[in-house]
Formats: sequence, C-alpha cells, structure tokens
Amino acid sequence: MLWNPGQINSGEIEEAAARREERNSIYKDKGHDRKEAVSFIVDSVELSGKKILDIGTGQGFAAVEIARRGIPIATVDISEENLRKAYLNAMAESVEELIEFYLLDAGRLSFEDDSFDLVVMVNALHHIEDFEKIAGEISRVLKVGGIFVTADFTEEGFGILDSVMKSEGREHQRMNRQTINDISKIIYKFGMECRSQDIRFQEHVMIAKKR
Repeated sequence: MLWNPGQINSGEIEEAAARREERNSIYKDKGHDRKEAVSFIVDSVELSGKKILDIGTGQGFAAVEIARRGIPIATVDISEENLRKAYLNAMAESVEELIEFYLLDAGRLSFEDDSFDLVVMVNALHHIEDFEKIAGEISRVLKVGGIFVTADFTEEGFGILDSVMKSEGREHQRMNRQTINDISKIIYKFGMECRSQDIRFQEHVMIAKKR
C-alpha cells in the first residue's frame, strides 16, 4: 500500500533535521560516521537508469541519499512510524517527491515480478527474523541480471550502536545474528549470486546479481 504521510508542518521537519544532525554527531564522536557509511554503500553500485527498491526504510538514510542524487526510488517498511521519520528526513533534504513510500511487509511485496533493476537493503538484516522469506520476494521482484545490494554493521559497528543506545537508556535488539556471509549462501538458493564484498566505515557490503 502506497503510504500517505498526511499533514506535515514545518516545525516537524526542522525538529527531525535537528535530531538527525544531533544523532549523527553522537555516532561520529563514538567512531561511526553515518553520512560517510551511507555514501559508501550507495557508491558501491551504479544507480543511473535503474528502477530501484529499498527494503526496510528505517529512517530513510539510504532512500534519501539515493534521491539526493536525483534518482527516483521506492521504499518499503512495515512500520508507519519509521515511514514518517523517513518522510520528514526526505522533506528536510527536499527530495520527498523522488521517493515513493510503501507500508508493506517485505515478505509479502505487492510489486509485480521482475519490477526492479536494483534492490537495496541497508542495516535491516539484523531486524529480520526470517530472511529466507524476504530473499524469495527480492528475487521475485528483481529482473534477471538485476543487482541486490545489502549491508549491515560489522561487530565493531554493532558495538558503537549498542553504546549509543545505552547512553540514551535504551537497548538495541538484534533479531537476527546472520552475517552478510551467511546470507550470501541463502540468496544463492533464490538465484542470486554474490559478486563482491567490501568492509568500510563499520559496514559490510555485498553486491549480488540475479542469474
């Protein structure tokens, strides 16, 4: 379902932008540059001319970064709260018109087969209990020859994330302990093959291609 944010006021946008910058600064002080990390992930693949789907919107870091480069993108998340945060972040960057937001379970996507040239999933793996179900859907909506890019934190990155959460009196939940190397084996069963991996900025990135 295409998600509608409803009424947004300028105060919400300003507050979201200030909060994002504050948290970026906190993470950077602890050794993780969120802006550099997202840029590194997005730079790992050619975007131009591709129809792109982002799995697991979160706060919209990947979708907003891609839209900032003038590339339209569709993004899905099961949480309406996440979609609203992402929409506010997109508005703060004046790129909301380039992003279609969908309130969807990634294990039951509503898109037709072979709809996308590129699927990205950034820092979402550790939130997913049943990745095989989602892998099947990614393969279904991805065209033959299409690219799947996924990234998640390294153990160092998770350590920084946990430290930030604890400083705020919260606990970060890791629902899935599978690594990028683990899912490279899973996606092979669904017709996608790992072509390259890279680790920088406490992020482990994998580029896979649908056979």
